Amino acid sequence: MNKQTDIINPANVISHTRFEIPGGIHPPEHKSISNQSKIAYLAPAKELILPISKQHGIEGQRLVDVGENVSAGQKLFDTAISQIATNTHSPYDGEVLAVADKNLGHASGLLMPTINIKPTSNKYLSPLQPVDKWWQAEPADLIDRIHEAGIVGMGGAAFPTHIKLKKSAKSIETLIVNGMECEPYITCDDRLLREHSWEIFQGALITAKIVDAKQILFGIEDNKPEAIEVLTQQVDRYLQQNIDSNIPSPKIQIIVAKTKYPSGGEKQLIQLLTGLQVPQNQYPAALGLLVQNIATLFAINDAVCNGQTLTHRVVTVTGDLVNKPGNYWVAFGTPLTHIVSELQIDAKQLSKIILGGPLMGQAISDLNIPTQKSTNCIIFNSEKADRLTVSPNNFHEPCIRCGECEKVCPASLLPQQLYWFAQSEQWEKLEQQNLFDCIECGACSYVCPSEIPLVNYYRFSKSEIKHLKSKQKKSEIAKLRIENREKRIKRLKAEREAKRKKTAEARKLAASNQNKDPDGKQSAIEAALLRVKNKKEEQT
Repeated sequence: MNKQTDIINPANVISHTRFEIPGGIHPPEHKSISNQSKIAYLAPAKELILPISKQHGIEGQRLVDVGENVSAGQKLFDTAISQIATNTHSPYDGEVLAVADKNLGHASGLLMPTINIKPTSNKYLSPLQPVDKWWQAEPADLIDRIHEAGIVGMGGAAFPTHIKLKKSAKSIETLIVNGMECEPYITCDDRLLREHSWEIFQGALITAKIVDAKQILFGIEDNKPEAIEVLTQQVDRYLQQNIDSNIPSPKIQIIVAKTKYPSGGEKQLIQLLTGLQVPQNQYPAALGLLVQNIATLFAINDAVCNGQTLTHRVVTVTGDLVNKPGNYWVAFGTPLTHIVSELQIDAKQLSKIILGGPLMGQAISDLNIPTQKSTNCIIFNSEKADRLTVSPNNFHEPCIRCGECEKVCPASLLPQQLYWFAQSEQWEKLEQQNLFDCIECGACSYVCPSEIPLVNYYRFSKSEIKHLKSKQKKSEIAKLRIENREKRIKRLKAEREAKRKKTAEARKLAASNQNKDPDGKQSAIEAALLRVKNKKEEQT
């Protein structure tokens, strides 16, 4: 089966998109390196370095101490359901070796909190009870389970899924399943769809139940015919079984799009599948849409139907230095040194490792960095590899104003203009040019004949603008605090002066009355009347 026309189309659920996105590129895919074999399991590392979810300065509660024994799936770090953070669980039985801040490969170089565990076995049992008849469960209970399992968006952003679902509840008409996987080298979602299509499909039904979506759209590129085939078979199975079932029955549609990067971007996918554009500074929920990644839906099904917490994910391990390239179930916290050792990668030929795809990923050189919930691909390429994995440097040719970057921008921006403003640090003009609409896909950097790392300029500019706005906001708060303090001091001073005047007037009146009223009766009456008057004035 090599042609799209060979695929069975039950109830006409397959269609081809009628819409296009602006710009985009089609670089060499390099997907056949890793998508030819079934998903395998990577043996546990001798030590796991588990990152603690700590976003936006929100702290959770660490539940274990150094020296304690932990069970597979046990919660190590607990966060409240209202927090923009996720729970952390142990992938295996083991012992807590340390709790320390370590380098996790963040571009800033900041150290992040971790819990280090020494695995003592490779078994993994379901720590939670499966939800019986999930279609009868309350949406809030399903969201609680997703939070308890520590599930995040696994397409790259790693935003807590329970928060996304809570914010989207009762406002969603259509659930969009992102199966595009448009970036070169990455094939983990493709293999997951081929081997676990029913679990992914059921995860989509669970999500649709939570947000009360009436329609599910599966978006997938035409370079994944096997995945389209098995997904279509599962839709057929569902349609046949659902005749006498109580399971929710939203309308199902599989929409196939031409292979083009970056069609997997959230806003680009929405435009491809629906023709709608997400308004600036708004989320898809404003259009009644919710987008979820393939791996995220698999994890939702695993948590709800099997009681599994999120401790592993499928990771594409690829590149010309990998003897056994493919997709592997990898425990979170696995150091890259362990992957290099297990897959017999020649570390001497490595100049860098790419975490993520070659266009939107991050080049690192530290092999002690662990995998995280957002790690979907690791590329081990030698220097002779194609320019897709050549990290941008500070030495490039001057811009020749060719305009190629503008042609490929999927957000219809002016990359060249943004570049000039970024170079000269004209932050206000960058915002006027809609810098924050840039999805940092790297298409402009890829086509630039001068090899200017344009995305690096945009990322730096975004961080600087955010930093300056944060400082400005703090300054405004401090200014307001000082102004309020001055007003308070002025008010208190005026009140004390008024009180002093009233006291002086009372004394003067008392002295005057003493001369006119020797026995003091009249002065006592007047003093009482004055006190009543002052009290009324204070109350008003």
